[in-house]
Amino acid sequence: MTPEEVPLRWGLLSTARINDRIVEAVEMSERSEITAIASRSEGRACSYAQSNGIPLSFGSYEEMLSSDEVDIVYISLPNWLHVPWGVNTARSGKHALIEKPVAIYPGEIERLRQAAGENGVIVQEASMMRFHPQTALLRRLVSEGAIGTPRWAQGTFSFTLLYTDDIRLDARGGGSVWDLGCYPVTLFQAVLQRRPIEVEGFIRRAGRPADMTFAAQIHYEGGVMGQFVTSMEALPSWSGEFVGSRGRIRISYPWLSQVELASTVEVVTQSSEVAALSKSGEDNRAFGDEADNQVSDLHTFEGSNAYFEEVKAMERMILDGEPVIFPLEESAVNVATIRALIESADSRKVVTVDE
Repeated sequence: MTPEEVPLRWGLLSTARINDRIVEAVEMSERSEITAIASRSEGRACSYAQSNGIPLSFGSYEEMLSSDEVDIVYISLPNWLHVPWGVNTARSGKHALIEKPVAIYPGEIERLRQAAGENGVIVQEASMMRFHPQTALLRRLVSEGAIGTPRWAQGTFSFTLLYTDDIRLDARGGGSVWDLGCYPVTLFQAVLQRRPIEVEGFIRRAGRPADMTFAAQIHYEGGVMGQFVTSMEALPSWSGEFVGSRGRIRISYPWLSQVELASTVEVVTQSSEVAALSKSGEDNRAFGDEADNQVSDLHTFEGSNAYFEEVKAMERMILDGEPVIFPLEESAVNVATIRALIESADSRKVVTVDE
C-alpha cells in the first residue's frame, strides 16, 4: 500500500466464531484493517475487541453502522438475519460482505440488490471459494471444453456436529443443506454456468428441527446433472468432481474451508488419438481400456487462504473499482435451488426451481 492509500476499514457485526477466519485474513492484508466490532452485549464486544486488538467496540449493531470509522461490514449473524442487517448496512452507506447463505428466500435478495444500488455500495455473499483461483480455474476449464460437454457434477461435504444446541440446527435457516449444501450448489453454478431447472431432495432430520443429512439431485439446462450429499452427523469428508464427454476433473478439497489444507485439481482427458476416433465413430475399445489412453494434468493450490482471497477481492472491487465477482443475481439462483430442494424433500416430489 502506498503512503497516500487509505486502508479499507472493516467492522464485524457479531462475535461469531467464523469471525476468526476474517480477522486472520484481514491481518494478512496490507490494504485492510479491522476497526470495530459490534455485539448485542457491550461486554462481549469489548472482550472480543481486547482479545483481537480492535480499536472500537459497540454494544449495538446500530451504533457501529452509524460510525464513520467503518467502510465495510462483515455480517456473520444467523442465516435468517443476513438480509435485514445487510439492508441496514447498505442503507448506512457501507459495503457488506454477508456470510453464506446470503438469504434463505430468493425474493429477499432483491431487497439487498436494491439497497446496494440506491446507496452506491457493494454487497457480496461471503462464499470464500467463489473468490478463490481454484474456482476460477474450474470455471475456465469447463467453459473452454477441457472435459468436452459436461454431463454431471457431484460433491460431498460432512462433519460431526458436537453440540445439540448449535445455532446451525435452528429450523429458521439451519441444517446441513443450508450450512454445507450451499458449497456444492454455489460451486456447480459457478463452474457449469447453467440454469437449474428442477430438483429432487431427500432429507434425514434424526429428530432434530433441521436436517442432519441431505441428498440432492439437480437437473440443469442442457441435460447436465448435479448430485451432492451433506451431513452434520458423519465422519468429516469432502469430494468434488465434474465429468464430461471427453474427461473429468477431480478436486481434492473443493470447498476450501480449512485454510491449512492444500488442494489439487486433477484433469483427466482422452488422448488426442482416442478423441479423434470417438468423434469419427471409430472408437471400438472395450470397457476397461480407457486408462491406457488418458492424459492427466495436475494443478496444485498450496498455502492459498480462501478467506484472504475473499478479502483481497473485496479490496479490488471497492478500492480499485474492479467489477463485482459474485453477482447477487447468482446468489439468488443458488438460494432458489436450495429452497426448491427443501420443498422437494418435504413434499417428496420433484420441484421446479423458481428464481
